[in-house]
Amino acid sequence: MIASYLALAIIGSVSFNWGFETSQSYIFSIVPGDDGTVWCATAGGIIHYDPASGWLDSLSYPDLMPWISAVDLHFDDSVMWVATGGGGLALLQEDDTWKVFSSYEGIPGSGHVYSVYTGGGYVWVGSDGGLSRGNTDSFLPIDADLTGGAFTATEVTDITGIGNTMYLATDRGVYTLDLSGNIFDPGSWTSYEDSTLALGIADIYIASADSVFGYGSGGVSQMTGDSWIRLLDYSSSADSVVTGLLVNEDGLIASCRKIILYNGGVWEHYGSGYPDGNYASCLSEVFGEIWCGYGLFDVNCCDTGNGLGYLDNGTWQSLPVPGMGAPSCYQMARDENRVYLGSHRVGLMAFYPDSGWAAFNNLTADMPRSLRTYSAAKSGCLGIWTGSYHWGLTWIDDRETYSMDDDTLITYVSDSLSGLPSEVVQIVAPLLNNQVIMLASQSGVLLVAQEAFWQTPDEPSGIVAISGEPEDGNLQWTTRVEIDGLANKNIQMLFPCGDDSLWIAFASEGGCQLLVHGGDPMDKSSDTWYPGYGQAYSTSYGLSSNKVFCFARNASGDILAGTGNGISRWNGNIFVDVAGVSGSVKAMQVDSNGVIWCMTESAIYSIDNGDVTEFTRSNSIYIATNRMENEFSSINPEDGTVFFSSTVGLWSIMTQHSPFENPDLMFYPQPYLPASSELYMAWSGPDERIEAKFFSLTGEYLGSVLADSWEDWTWDGTLNGASVASGVYIVLVERDSNVIRCKVAVVR
Repeated sequence: MIASYLALAIIGSVSFNWGFETSQSYIFSIVPGDDGTVWCATAGGIIHYDPASGWLDSLSYPDLMPWISAVDLHFDDSVMWVATGGGGLALLQEDDTWKVFSSYEGIPGSGHVYSVYTGGGYVWVGSDGGLSRGNTDSFLPIDADLTGGAFTATEVTDITGIGNTMYLATDRGVYTLDLSGNIFDPGSWTSYEDSTLALGIADIYIASADSVFGYGSGGVSQMTGDSWIRLLDYSSSADSVVTGLLVNEDGLIASCRKIILYNGGVWEHYGSGYPDGNYASCLSEVFGEIWCGYGLFDVNCCDTGNGLGYLDNGTWQSLPVPGMGAPSCYQMARDENRVYLGSHRVGLMAFYPDSGWAAFNNLTADMPRSLRTYSAAKSGCLGIWTGSYHWGLTWIDDRETYSMDDDTLITYVSDSLSGLPSEVVQIVAPLLNNQVIMLASQSGVLLVAQEAFWQTPDEPSGIVAISGEPEDGNLQWTTRVEIDGLANKNIQMLFPCGDDSLWIAFASEGGCQLLVHGGDPMDKSSDTWYPGYGQAYSTSYGLSSNKVFCFARNASGDILAGTGNGISRWNGNIFVDVAGVSGSVKAMQVDSNGVIWCMTESAIYSIDNGDVTEFTRSNSIYIATNRMENEFSSINPEDGTVFFSSTVGLWSIMTQHSPFENPDLMFYPQPYLPASSELYMAWSGPDERIEAKFFSLTGEYLGSVLADSWEDWTWDGTLNGASVASGVYIVLVERDSNVIRCKVAVVR
């Protein structure tokens, strides 16, 4: 199994099974495999395609990759080097296990690796911290001190070479290194800083020894002798970048907004049918065919794309990548076995168990927009509700099917939207504005949280309640604004509580407020506001911060508020602090066991009867991210899985049960003294092949011991031929029917 040490995810969560799902739609690089297949480094891992049979198994975090994103791939004999976008340099070894090199192992920088190259008997790595040289065992950072001042770059974005000459694109321009020389000899290095620093070169393409090109945000430049000349000038265009080059029988080809060909000193479109709004993310020739990555319209978007493109008889064809359309996700809603998920760039994502992921946006359906679709909710009517920020509220009846051919979409706006295709149905309605922040449902009524974008005193905003069937045209609307008792017109979060109460969090540092109505959110006649009409709870009422992000209800029925400084609990009169969690609590959920789960800017926490556990990369798979917008949580009532949104994907924790618990297994004798005996295993059940995997308490994989059955299993205190030190070790015992987690204490 790949990445044995990734069982750390299990070690750090004795009773919980972690999960993560993200998008592999954005392609960083395309590399041919030895067997005629195509490998791609993506923002969500590594994908693998066979032109003859279709998609093969992908490698993704956490089960089959040590990090979320892969930026570059390099095959060297029987191993694969992977440059990751934050997790250092990863090596997939012959036995399908991963080895990771970070700054502690000689890869300078924060962990973002751009390029891997082999030459001169070494592996060369370019990262956001500079250059390093090494092999499968270790790396040495190469800097100005080691090179006698000849190499001064502190960021290396590309490395390639031909013969004994290695080219490097850096933050100090282009360098070359004579691999037949000595890296410590300044004479082995040549700096082209004077002629290349202003050219915006991030990558190098070598067609032949006398045909070397640089490309990037500055366009395309060609090396001529000791100087460089521009062939395509993007220096004054902030939103233009060249992402790839290649030379074939037609000439020099570049990837940018389109795929273009340099023909007689003029750049022209190459091939027909290239899709509009798909900024090419990379370019490669694989087995005689030209491939590219289809990005979005914004070249700066490097996490979401539209899969692969390839040139077929002069026409560009599309090859979508299966899975989520985008990693950055928001509010989740469920309708029977279908899941709907807001996104930052591809509209409303939808998962259909029999068909996979789809996305509702202006390119796939009659939606007005795809950007900033934060919301998703199910109310008392058919279909699902969502909204793209600035573009109103949209109702979707997907007929419960993956196909969009017979779907009905209606968009409701406060002011009509201009420039939309006639197919987009928009209805002017009593929305307060066109900004939908999030949605909630209470007693079959949809509740819309809005904010005033322009922040002018007369711009209306607040809460909108909607009931009825959109397709029947009988919707009823009720608005609540400041004159009705709201303490603030800009809403951050809504949390229905029972049938007659609604907790409201306000944007910025507006605190929160409680609305108690008569059980019908459409009827304002019985509204009662707490702490009062036009007033909000703040730190003066015990809140740990005036910034409130989210709410949850614990097993005792108490309301919990996630704030900018931990969790506060409402006792009916004031708020009191919940100990153990610090920082901004962006999302929160209570599972069926009464355990409080919350996500902050640095960790996920669980609070179980006052016992607080912090989950970070040190003891789980969770990688913390942060953004200005709301985060959301959700729970699957069928299996108790808790979900958290994030910029990089959807995190999940299965909380009700764990397949890794079994009291029947034990090791004896304990503590184990290797000098006096062997360690044995006591278990029950069928005779199956056993593998016991040993980990340190910090999660480092140390080795494994195999046997044909538990009765045959013994251990002499050594792993990989070396004696282990005294201490406590985590052991995952795997057999076909289950996986068991235990501890072994070793005393020497």
